[in-house]
Amino acid sequence: MNTPRKSCAGLRHARSAFSLIELVVVLAIFSILAAIGYSVVQSNGTHARKASTDRISALLEQARTTAITQRTKIVLAIAEPGDLPVDDGKCRIGLFKIPDWQDGATSVEGVLLRRWMPLDQGIVLIGGNVEGLRNVMDEQQITITYAAGNRALSTTVQAVAFNPRGGLAWPTGSDPITMRIAEGGYRGPGSRPIPNKSAETHTIPENRLKIGRVLGRAYRFDK
Repeated sequence: MNTPRKSCAGLRHARSAFSLIELVVVLAIFSILAAIGYSVVQSNGTHARKASTDRISALLEQARTTAITQRTKIVLAIAEPGDLPVDDGKCRIGLFKIPDWQDGATSVEGVLLRRWMPLDQGIVLIGGNVEGLRNVMDEQQITITYAAGNRALSTTVQAVAFNPRGGLAWPTGSDPITMRIAEGGYRGPGSRPIPNKSAETHTIPENRLKIGRVLGRAYRFDK
């Protein structure tokens, strides 16, 4: 006795169908994965911002200590995309020894003490006062001419300079100065940094540093 067999088309149709419960489960899984992905991205950004803040703090202390031990002015230079021959969209930090810097001069000759150090991708230094204190990124820039191999280079940068006593020599003034480290990017060489905003609070997630005028030490506003 022959048993009737279903057509191939009927089998394909039966196997391709999803029940309402299965669709709900799939959508729930996608929602969970999306939430996890957002959390991972947010966590990575926070980690990169903290790491860059720690790196800048260490470089500021190194510049201050070097100024004291070598009895000369040391500059922490902040180069944004377009300020240097290399342009990969990253902000870079360089340390310079300035043997002869006349007070008030905005064009100096220096010696690069170490290679330019890039901050993490997606990290920017932004302007804006912090609790009424001036921001390094809003101050007048200086032009540093220095030797790079067999050629001389000049770059115009934002800067923090320390005097031989370890205090601030630049930017000039009598109050502490600040720095704001945020997640974000640049639209192109020479453009202003664009910080990211939190989708929930519409504020800029950032770390903030205050650099004392007399002692020149960097402190975190946000512990």
